[in-house]
Amino acid sequence: MKSYFKHYLIFSTLIILSISGFAQVKPVQLDKKIKKQVVEHIVEKLNTNYVYLDTAVKMGEFIRHQLSKGVYDTIKTPAVFAAQLTKDLLSVYHDGHLSVRFYPDLKLDADTKDADAEKKEAERFLKFRKSVNLGFDKAEILPGNIGYLKIRGFFEPDAEAKAMATAALRFVSNSQYLILDLRSNGGGDPDMVKYICGFFFKNRTHLNDLYTRKDKSTAAYWTTPDSILNTLKTIPIYVLTSKKTFSGGEELTYDLQTQKRAIIIGETTGGGAHPVQPFAAGYGFVANIPYARAINPITKTNWEATGVKPDIAVEADKALDTAIVNIKNSQHQ
Repeated sequence: MKSYFKHYLIFSTLIILSISGFAQVKPVQLDKKIKKQVVEHIVEKLNTNYVYLDTAVKMGEFIRHQLSKGVYDTIKTPAVFAAQLTKDLLSVYHDGHLSVRFYPDLKLDADTKDADAEKKEAERFLKFRKSVNLGFDKAEILPGNIGYLKIRGFFEPDAEAKAMATAALRFVSNSQYLILDLRSNGGGDPDMVKYICGFFFKNRTHLNDLYTRKDKSTAAYWTTPDSILNTLKTIPIYVLTSKKTFSGGEELTYDLQTQKRAIIIGETTGGGAHPVQPFAAGYGFVANIPYARAINPITKTNWEATGVKPDIAVEADKALDTAIVNIKNSQHQ
C-alpha cells in the first residue's frame, strides 16, 4: 500500500495537527511480554535502518537495559510507553527526526492489501494537503516591490503541488527582491525543495545528495532549471529562519546558502538532516527512524545537530524587518 503517512512524518510541524483525525486509539493492555516484543522490534529496525549503525547499537542496548531494569514496568498506557522510549533513545543521541509513536489503526505492512483503508488514507491526506494550502501560507508584494513568500512545508511535487508552487512563485516573479519566510517550516519532501530551487538557478545545479545506509546507495539532487519565470534566476533572495526551521526547511536554506544564492537572516535552525521513515514495531507502535543522511556537494557535510547558521543573526521575530532594512541599504550602495 502506498503510504501517505510518510509525508505526514516529514512534514513535521504539521503532523501533530493532522494525526488526531488519522486514527482512533484502541485500548492495548500493556504487559511485560508486549513491552519486550516492542523493544526488540525497535532494536531490529534501528540496527537495520538507522543512518549510523554504531549509534543504533547504543540506542538498542540502552532501551534493552531500561527494560531489564524495570523502568517500563509501571507504565500502563501506550502513549506514555512510546514517549518514554523516545526519551530514552534520544538520551543516547538527540536526532530530531527519531521518535516512537502509537498509531493503532495505521498499517505499514507492505503485504497488507486493504483497498478501503488505502482510499480513506488518501482522502484524509488530500483533505490535509488542502487544509494547509499545500504548504504555501502567504504570497504578497511588500512596499518597495519586495516579493514575500511564506512556506510552512514541502509536499511531494505531484501535479497539484507543482502548480501551487509555480503559482506562488509567479505571483512574486516581478519583484525586485524576494524574501522566503521559512521560520515556521518543519520540512517535507526533498524533491519539492529541488523543484523550487529550479526556479532560482540559471544552470543545472547540484544541490544535495542523500546517502542511505541500509543499501549504501546515494541519490543525487540536481535542479532542473525553469524556462518560464526567468526573472527569478537572478533575483536577490533573503531567507528568514528560526529555531523551528527544520529538516527540508533547513535543506532549502542550506542549499541556497552554500551556493551563495541567498542571504540567511534569523536564528540558527533546528539541526535535522536525516530523512525519516515509519516502521511497524508491533501492537500499534511505530518507530520513526532516520534512514539516510544529507551530503552537500560543496561542504561535504550537512546541518545535522548544528543547524544552519544565519549570515545575519537576529531574533526570529525581527528577521523580516532586518531583511527589509538590509534590502533598503543595498539600494543605496
